[in-house]
Amino acid sequence: MIWVWIAVIAAALFVIFLLLPAFTIFLAVFSRKKTKPFEQYNLKKYKDHYYMAYIGRIAEKRKFVKSHPVEEVFTTSYDGLRLAADYYDLGMKKTAIIFHGFNAEVYTNLSAHGAFLMKSGFNVLFVTHRAHGKSAGRWSTIGLREQNDVLSWVKWAENRGAEQILLYGVSMGGFTVAGASDRLDGTNVRAMVIDSGFYSVYEQMKRDSQKNHIPKIMLPAQALLTRLFLRVDIRRPSVLSLKNAKVPVFFLHGTDDDTVEYRWAETNYKACASEKEILFVEDAPHTLSILKDPETVEKRLTGFLNKYF
Repeated sequence: MIWVWIAVIAAALFVIFLLLPAFTIFLAVFSRKKTKPFEQYNLKKYKDHYYMAYIGRIAEKRKFVKSHPVEEVFTTSYDGLRLAADYYDLGMKKTAIIFHGFNAEVYTNLSAHGAFLMKSGFNVLFVTHRAHGKSAGRWSTIGLREQNDVLSWVKWAENRGAEQILLYGVSMGGFTVAGASDRLDGTNVRAMVIDSGFYSVYEQMKRDSQKNHIPKIMLPAQALLTRLFLRVDIRRPSVLSLKNAKVPVFFLHGTDDDTVEYRWAETNYKACASEKEILFVEDAPHTLSILKDPETVEKRLTGFLNKYF
């Protein structure tokens, strides 16, 4: 009888101390995101956030972007979700499709990049990831299913007359376009930019867990839960696609990135099989290299883009 009680207690402890916390983390990380502009956050709470030093310039870039006529557009994902984007048609034959970071509001995250691309002569399609904003979906997979959505948006742009396409991904968006880098044969995609991209969802969750003092045992639990419920492998690294990349890639990363370790940019760069360039921006925080040192970043990006567009 005592063994029965031991088994019951062990099972109860397993549920209380592992299963419930693991499932809570799973829901917090992978369930639908409710995003809002950064300025709508409690500014006192976020006064020390690295974005605050740049928020004025981000607002200026957003104002520039939104001074152009915009069209809300939609496409259907491979698994039947209605995905949303904002399209700025400047009448060009080349279009930049840009992908935001995890749980990020599109214009706060991408206005600086979009403004540069508009000034560089691109139509710009600001994509909203599945399970974010106006895009449908119950679950985010932080770039794993989303890499298939890249191909849906490429097809959409081609149908709208884009003869030359640039893919530009920031953070999770960078990981997302990296995952599609080996499947762009037969498309009009000429090049891609991976800005502050990480190596794998698992490695990124490991870093986040360390920063938030979450027990290491929760990581394999997340790998198991995502396999069971989402049918994705969060251990899958970006290099598996990049080693068969079909288009040139520009890697961009700040050396003061406290969110995604900048060493992953070098790992991804070394693995990339296509033509490639890399730029590390000294002291730039996560995703903001283009605002930390705009002269250097825009000069290098312009040189890269002029090779292929």
